[in-house]
Amino acid sequence: MKRLLVIEDGTEYVEFARLFLAADFEIDAAATAKDALGVLGARAVDALLIDLRFERAAPETLVGDVTATAARLFGGDRARALRYLKDQQGALILGEVRAAGFAQRAVFIHDLPPRRLQNLRQLYGEVAAIPSFDAAALRAALGAA
Repeated sequence: MKRLLVIEDGTEYVEFARLFLAADFEIDAAATAKDALGVLGARAVDALLIDLRFERAAPETLVGDVTATAARLFGGDRARALRYLKDQQGALILGEVRAAGFAQRAVFIHDLPPRRLQNLRQLYGEVAAIPSFDAAALRAALGAA
């Protein structure tokens, strides 16, 4: 059976996956980039389901430096930098996963504009996005169909 790694800061994605994808995948979960890399290093994973926004994550668990991001992008505004890092955390985690040498298909449940999806594919290879929690569309995007 294929293995799916769900990366999110809550439980909604993994609960959805366990309810609707359990016939196709064994499901593991990770809440941070560090956790995800630990799972990927410990066992074979066939696909990744990644939440884009990590609103509930503690700042110290995020990929990215708040102070450096504030200086580089937001004129020193740390609150805006933290919001940006939380809003983009899924893509930043995918970058860490790719930098560590893992190339599994990655899927976001988010209505990404075509250009954004194209940019993610140029940066990170096999990336897909579906606009909502649709089990059939998710199964197809993950390569289970």
